[in-house]
Amino acid sequence: MHTPSAQSAPQSLEPGDPVREAVLRAATAPLGEVFGDRVQVVADRLTRVGPWVFLQGSMHGPDGGRPNFAGTAYAARQADGVVSDVYVALLRKEANAVTDARSWQLVAHAIGPTDVAWLTWPDEYEAPRAVFGF
Repeated sequence: MHTPSAQSAPQSLEPGDPVREAVLRAATAPLGEVFGDRVQVVADRLTRVGPWVFLQGSMHGPDGGRPNFAGTAYAARQADGVVSDVYVALLRKEANAVTDARSWQLVAHAIGPTDVAWLTWPDEYEAPRAVFGF
């Protein structure tokens, strides 16, 4: 069970917000490690509750089309149609940390889930359900 945050209503992180930029850098680091610059994320949902942030996004290629997973562990799954274009990440800010990418710690992420991989994250990581929208 999670401890309620002082901020219980989710706050959307909008473009131009320095927190948004720091969070996106930290949240998408695993994609860079796996795919280099071949996969980018468009944030469909980027919400914050206290020190928690949840990103739900769509993966795209640099041209805006479907992501290219060729040469990665995801290639076979993509060819078989068992990987989605969804990317999700859960982050938590270190207490008393400055607002930069290093202050946001990636707690969990899922590349191309075909189910609601983050459904158990509130209990598993003691994160507020409101950050996920449920």
